[in-house]
Amino acid sequence: MNRPKKRNAINKEMIVEMSDAFKRAEENENVKVIIFSGAGSCFSAGHDLSPDEEYPDTCDERIQFERKYYFDESMYIRNIRKPIISKVHSHCIAAGLALASVTDIVIASEDAVFSDPVVRMGANSQELMFLPWLIGEKKTKELLFTGDAILANDAFQLGLVNKVVPTDKLDQTVMDMARKIAHMPPLAISLVKESVNNTMDIMGYTNSMKMHFASHLLSHTTNEVQEGMGKSKRGNLKEFFERRDQNFI
Repeated sequence: MNRPKKRNAINKEMIVEMSDAFKRAEENENVKVIIFSGAGSCFSAGHDLSPDEEYPDTCDERIQFERKYYFDESMYIRNIRKPIISKVHSHCIAAGLALASVTDIVIASEDAVFSDPVVRMGANSQELMFLPWLIGEKKTKELLFTGDAILANDAFQLGLVNKVVPTDKLDQTVMDMARKIAHMPPLAISLVKESVNNTMDIMGYTNSMKMHFASHLLSHTTNEVQEGMGKSKRGNLKEFFERRDQNFI
């Protein structure tokens, strides 16, 4: 992800470019391992909710848009036949958390912070699709109900990440892991990945993703989400949270 001035906030253009990059890497026989990272100060600040970003207005348009650019792309990344390592530093928020969650291995720096504030904005978080499978029912509910963040070492204890390393060791650790995997027989790696994913699917993984996605789309029709994430509010989320929290107190 290469929008450092936007803290790698994810928009349609970025999704299209990432999809193209992943497909080229998957089709290139010389590529044995894919490393997924974010340029600049953090991994990703989540969806780009800037007022100038265009999002579908009607329910029909939103269903088509989110299915194509969010759900289908996330599941495509999950099922790429080559191993993918996410290299996470600093903030990994909402949509960024969803993307990291569908990769095979996550290595984080000590300053990494994982969070999902989407429920605070009134929506049924898309990231919820993946979290119960990674960190369990209770912690998923706590994270989403409160909007609290998970620090790197806690994320490791929960199984959200594979390794936590000092920030200045992150690049080298990821490359060491990638080289070790790259020396393994590639077809065997592909078959193992497919087998593990199929095991999860037999347990209901993909069906639960589809059912949650429908609920996620429904949540965007509510008055709560229009108040929290409506176009007139974008760019002022900090003020929205402060105002809402003050009213709660």
